[in-house]
Amino acid sequence: MIDLNYGENYKEEIDLKHEVEEKIAQSLSVPKNHVLLNYGSNSNLILVFSAFSLKSFAEKGRKVKVLLDFPNYFFSIKQLSEWFIEPIKIEREPNFELSIDKFVSAIKTNLPDIVLITTPNNPTGKTFNDDDLRLILDNLSDNTIILIDRSCINVLPEMSTKSILEKYKDKKIIVLHSFSKSHSLSDERLGYLVTNNSEIAEFLYNKRDLNHNINAVKKCLKILADEKIIEAKKKVLIACHNLLKNYFNDARKGKYFESFSNFALIELPQNLTSETLEEKMLEKNILIMGGHKIGIGNKFVRLHMSGIKEIEKFLVEYDKIRNL
Repeated sequence: MIDLNYGENYKEEIDLKHEVEEKIAQSLSVPKNHVLLNYGSNSNLILVFSAFSLKSFAEKGRKVKVLLDFPNYFFSIKQLSEWFIEPIKIEREPNFELSIDKFVSAIKTNLPDIVLITTPNNPTGKTFNDDDLRLILDNLSDNTIILIDRSCINVLPEMSTKSILEKYKDKKIIVLHSFSKSHSLSDERLGYLVTNNSEIAEFLYNKRDLNHNINAVKKCLKILADEKIIEAKKKVLIACHNLLKNYFNDARKGKYFESFSNFALIELPQNLTSETLEEKMLEKNILIMGGHKIGIGNKFVRLHMSGIKEIEKFLVEYDKIRNL
């Protein structure tokens, strides 16, 4: 083909993008334009918050009302602020568990425009189980959108995205998925948004990311339906969490909060702060995220379960640092 319309390789990239969206749409039994391939979860969050923030100002003359549990993904919190959205935060308990009754009551009382469910939660690794999700969906008003961020892997059984979209056709549902955490493609920046609602799909479709790295899209096509990748990832996550659980069985070392996902929180002993631990770990070429950076204070750190050897190395260095 002689391409005098697009630039070099541009048409191939566009065709590949549409092929990915078509395959995802078929797997979820939704129309193709209900799937939006974007630059990972972050891009989808920016898209939703920006679009509905402006829509609320234009149509209702007020800020969009978003309700969520807290702690939550730091990027979500940051983007809500960037778009002048002041979220209604339902605080988790000291052990980072969430009272689902309290959460549902807040939905009924506040009548938000959007309910954000990050499951598994980032940074806590806690999940909304299927009963929780059903209870939330059953108590949503017809005008409320539920935004379910499923970017992280859940090692526990859960209702599939396809089932959610099919069983609750009368609800306005948006689900986010990312290939970064599930398929270790953080460097390729790919994820997608899917909705069961035609009005939402039409509103967001032409606001999606138009272009992607052609090699990233090719790689995505190869791994799209490979469930073995996710199952292997789950086994690694479970092993990493078991290492943390066993090490922190001694309360003097700190506290590990049980997690079922890619991230976990550690509460530090009295002699350590997240700033100090970050600095000391960086000297050993180990990156961690201090709680002081994500709104939960400097007595916590967030760990990414990147691999068994990586967690083992962290624990060796952590043991040295806490005994200084």
